[in-house]
Amino acid sequence: MFTEMDWSVSAGISVNGWSWERFADTVGLAFNLGGLHGPQRRFLAAGGSGFILGDGRLAYAPEAVFEAFYDARLAPGLHAAADLQLVVNPGFNADRGPVPVATLRLRAAF
Repeated sequence: MFTEMDWSVSAGISVNGWSWERFADTVGLAFNLGGLHGPQRRFLAAGGSGFILGDGRLAYAPEAVFEAFYDARLAPGLHAAADLQLVVNPGFNADRGPVPVATLRLRAAF
């Protein structure tokens, strides 16, 4: 989640690469659904702003994030990961999104 929220529900799964003989690799899927309670929704709908939220009148909808990633071991202590996310109703605003987010990460541990 990329913003302040009052509640959330998350689930995910990750699997190592044993079945395709990439023993140090990991693939994963995740989902998160988050939202705001009534008083905060009404405040933002009336034009209020929070720590991150608030840019006018909020057309409220829960924010959902779907994620998939692959983490590959390139060498001992060196990993590269690709991550794809789809953010639906970003900032709890039904008038926005969905927004795709793609990232690459390189991690070195010595």
